[in-house]
Amino acid sequence: MTGARDPLQVKYSEATNGLRIARQTSPPGAASISATYVGPAGWGFDPPSRGGLARLVNQLVTSAAGRHDRIALARLLDRAGATLTRQCAPESAEVTIWGPADEGELLLRLLADVVLRPRFDAEDVARVRRQALERQLRELTQPAARADRELMESLFPVGHPYRSTGTGDRRSLARIRPEDLTAFHRGHYVGSEGLLVVTAPAGHREIERIVRREFSEISDASPPVLDFPHASLPRAAEHRVELRGHSQVEIRLGGSSIPRSAPEYPAAFLANEVLGGRPLLSRLFQRVRERGGLAYHATSELEAMRFGGYWAAQAGTGPDRWSKVVPMLRSELRRLDSAEVPGRELDAIRESAIGEIPLSLESTAEAHELAIELAYHRLPEDYLIRWPARLREVPPGEVREAAAVALDGARASLILVGPLNGR
Repeated sequence: MTGARDPLQVKYSEATNGLRIARQTSPPGAASISATYVGPAGWGFDPPSRGGLARLVNQLVTSAAGRHDRIALARLLDRAGATLTRQCAPESAEVTIWGPADEGELLLRLLADVVLRPRFDAEDVARVRRQALERQLRELTQPAARADRELMESLFPVGHPYRSTGTGDRRSLARIRPEDLTAFHRGHYVGSEGLLVVTAPAGHREIERIVRREFSEISDASPPVLDFPHASLPRAAEHRVELRGHSQVEIRLGGSSIPRSAPEYPAAFLANEVLGGRPLLSRLFQRVRERGGLAYHATSELEAMRFGGYWAAQAGTGPDRWSKVVPMLRSELRRLDSAEVPGRELDAIRESAIGEIPLSLESTAEAHELAIELAYHRLPEDYLIRWPARLREVPPGEVREAAAVALDGARASLILVGPLNGR
């Protein structure tokens, strides 16, 4: 099935003040709607002395809005059978509402309310600030979170949008004033560079009509541009953090990588799936987890964002086994770079990835995530329809070449966090 009623097909248009609309049909039989505002409001925009500001604002916009305080908004959502969620990343921030399709107009009105008219009530600000301090503590004391943080700091220079995890520190949170919250919201939750993705049974014209009305007050201000300081190619590095009192050592081996728009992305995607991105089938799972029994988890990820990205091979293991796991991770990276993936192995990975697409269309919420990624990266409306064919076109040699660029093990940083010298 292709065309206007295909959930893999997304239709673009512009609403008002630069706000773009991406409308996706709900999967057949689905009776729900998902709508997400994506704005240039990620933590890469945090002022140098106000780390954590973007995350605070992102969390607060879903706390209370317009005439509704936190409790009133929660009760209104409950009566509608709806939920509000949010997500913050280096480049952008998201606010999502989900609920019954027959309440679609109400839900879009509520989404507009929280995006355009957050209250920033003092009680909510204090609560969210406490939660941010708790998140900071987890980042410093839990091996997995600390390893992720150390990896970003190892890969990107000071001032780079991808270097931080957006949590700030105790001092930067203390500096954030109420006027900082309102100013950040006013400058970043805007129409220009903003995006509204709607997955619903309603047609595009109907969605466009509602969005134009409900988001008519969105600001037409131009958001700041992310600043990417010049950085030389990273060199291989190793960082160890001793955290006693834990049962697990977290390992990260990673480096900077390509943006989503890079022409080699499809091949790099497959290279990562071969390495550790595909559950059960990937090399890291098979060698480190399944055959070796040396790790609680062994995976890899390729995070290709709009302006750049990073990759990471990761594992969690016992204090007495990490020294055996690290050489295995390095060995698999070298094998991916030095030899073509056998055709049978590549075909199995490729078809598994393609076969996952229909599973993502079983619910509105899952299909919606596909549409967000497509629209955020400004990919063609039929990109998801053509994606399987594009993957099948990638030969083993192209996978090897892309791995050398996008998963460069020679310049990787190694991060070890946990009870390295025993519990």
